[in-house]
Amino acid sequence: MAGAVLAARDLWKSYDARGDVLRGLSLDVAGGEGVLLWGANGSGKTTLLSILGGLDAPTRGTVTLGGREITGLRESELAKVRLHELGFVFQTHNLIDDLTVAENVALPLRLARKPDEARVAELLEAFDLKRLASRRPGAISVGESQRAAVARALANGPRVLLADEPTAALDAKGTAAVLGAFERARTSFGAAVVMASHDADARGIAGTRYALEDGVLRPLD
Repeated sequence: MAGAVLAARDLWKSYDARGDVLRGLSLDVAGGEGVLLWGANGSGKTTLLSILGGLDAPTRGTVTLGGREITGLRESELAKVRLHELGFVFQTHNLIDDLTVAENVALPLRLARKPDEARVAELLEAFDLKRLASRRPGAISVGESQRAAVARALANGPRVLLADEPTAALDAKGTAAVLGAFERARTSFGAAVVMASHDADARGIAGTRYALEDGVLRPLD
């Protein structure tokens, strides 16, 4: 796809015990696009997201982000890519317990050595976290923590958010709020969202939907 912000080409991933988990998979993601990766547990969704995010290397194939191939970069270079150009949200929020919500959201900015109180305030407001800013993760709900994780992932203005089963631990109300947060990440902050999920409600947030089966992607109706 011309103008794709994230592109994977002919990705293979093989493990001695499991064989080929990914089998020549290709994917294009446009800026601001929502993409759903649908598949059963063990289908390779997490493996694919890890490769797209530079957390793992493919056995064969390439990943390009913003026109730059990131496959094969040194870890120090990949760390910069993950800090500045990618955002990650996992099944558990992974917030730091000793930091407040505001401090957690600000953490990527601190790591990038560009503290920005206005950016933090913008994100807290956008994701309905302002009233929770001074609380720690243990004092807020799981759904609120996941919204904070989305806000944190957006702190440095990444091109792409990668989300791995972000609603798996939530009830219906929490799921709706978190899916709404990802929609806001696309529409208000311009980030593409690639979400792996087997939650039926997640289908509504993605304009492009794929099923991951037998190591390849197939369009999902």
